[in-house]
Amino acid sequence: MAMDRNRRYRPRREKHPNYDFNVFINCPFDDDFKPLFNAIIFSIHACGFIARCALEGSVQNIRFTRILEIIGECRYGVHDLSRISLEAGVLPRNNMPLELGVFIGCRQFGTTYDYEKEYIVLDSVPHRYKQHITDLGGEDPSIHFNEPKEAIRCIRDWLVHRAPAYERHLIPSASIMYDQLKVFYRVAPKLCQDRGWIFEELLFPEYVDLVINWLTYSRKKMEEFDSLAKQP
Repeated sequence: MAMDRNRRYRPRREKHPNYDFNVFINCPFDDDFKPLFNAIIFSIHACGFIARCALEGSVQNIRFTRILEIIGECRYGVHDLSRISLEAGVLPRNNMPLELGVFIGCRQFGTTYDYEKEYIVLDSVPHRYKQHITDLGGEDPSIHFNEPKEAIRCIRDWLVHRAPAYERHLIPSASIMYDQLKVFYRVAPKLCQDRGWIFEELLFPEYVDLVINWLTYSRKKMEEFDSLAKQP
């Protein structure tokens, strides 16, 4: 077959500098899911990774091409299928399975480093996915039961094995991480007030920035405490 000389070839993607720490979040962005979404973001950063999602640029006009770019920049993926309704007369939310399929396809057919991609599938009810995505047979989704505490457990227990060995001792247990989230929620309104923000109105990048700064401060205080405790 003759080569089409007019065909345009895309340049090969360069590996993102934070590729090995970027975690793509594929989930609903509605208000009902927000407590879980915020908990997932918090746990990702508490484990030393970087949360990425389609909302990082804008809350409007989310382009699928941008989602593809973000997937290409992330080694890890969190894919929540809990909002796929099986009720009669309720239209299913198909964005999440679509993006999961893209992530899996990228792992199979992407660049050399894309072969390292790993993902976790989340759901609210055990074995429910078998009713609507039969091709996921053999997968074992983690179940959060629509509870932020369980979502943190799912993410923490998955990422702790993927963190660099020298940092794993810095990652607290899931129950402690959830307690940290509750402390963060108590101080977050004041932190927002100091910046001229309202916590309930934070955009994704603003929430991430607040989480990172609070975790950095908390870790620094803990290191100072440990240092004093070791003094004779």
